[in-house]
Amino acid sequence: MKKIFIAVFVVSLLINLALGFKSLYPKRETKDEEMTQQFPYLAKRIFIEQPNDVIINFIPLRSNIREYIAGKKDKIGFYFEYLPTGIGVGVNDRELFFRASLIKVPTVMSAYELIEQGMLGKGDELIIEEHHLDKTYGSLWKRGAASKVTVEEAIRLAIIESDNTAYEVLSEKVNDLLNADVGKEKDVDDVYDYLDIPTDSDGLTQDITPRNYSSILRSLFFSAFLSYNDSNELLWLLSQSNYTEGIAKPLLGKVQVAHKFGIRNLEPDESLTVHSDCGVIYYPKRPYLLCVMVGSGDKEITGKYMQEISDIVYKFISTAKGGN
Repeated sequence: MKKIFIAVFVVSLLINLALGFKSLYPKRETKDEEMTQQFPYLAKRIFIEQPNDVIINFIPLRSNIREYIAGKKDKIGFYFEYLPTGIGVGVNDRELFFRASLIKVPTVMSAYELIEQGMLGKGDELIIEEHHLDKTYGSLWKRGAASKVTVEEAIRLAIIESDNTAYEVLSEKVNDLLNADVGKEKDVDDVYDYLDIPTDSDGLTQDITPRNYSSILRSLFFSAFLSYNDSNELLWLLSQSNYTEGIAKPLLGKVQVAHKFGIRNLEPDESLTVHSDCGVIYYPKRPYLLCVMVGSGDKEITGKYMQEISDIVYKFISTAKGGN
């Protein structure tokens, strides 16, 4: 009887200890789920172990893209990266293209960094001056010189609507706070330096390659440059882009896409002519980067190229067999 009592006591003690240990150390999955819900635009591997479906063989995708680009007369740069493993596929991915509005993302990243450091506030008002006004893209210019815009609104307009006036006033403020030399873009240079993206011989950032630009998006996805909150917020803003004629068009209603486009037509200087679109595609458990740049001024043709390439990649990702 005494032995039975002791055995029951020991079992009861062990159960109580186990319950106590569990209360002190809750299941990691619960915390991970909370974090992924709080930051849905960031890489889930930051919070969860093995959250993705690994694809091993990307040879068919590489062959399909090479064949597609080889059949086109225009210069096309392509870079794809499977984010769960970091495997990349590139075609002309180290070719230089004019940056156009893609540059707005690193500028906004620098603005967020200043906000994190307490040097800039989202509610701070920026005065729009005559030299900021740009009618090329966006509508903020209609407010006219001497009007005001908050930092938060300038960020939103520069990313969602690719508003040039919002970008100009924000970039000038950021560079002023960074004590940039006249004519220099420290807002961009700081991000480039952090990500090892090269500048030209004069230290300028007029051109970018599909591969190098993808590293900017990757740094947001993995929250490597900004905090979780700011990386997630910027990716969310990118997912609200009003441009749907590029890589996002064939994916509408299927998956979320956080992307930035860039368009520049300056004939007859073909080196300054580009249509580009780069983003993070949130296919469930198979997120990937896609960057397409086309050196052509024909908007209809370039849009078609980007959409068809995006569709090729999506079909591969959605049908490929996993490796685990």
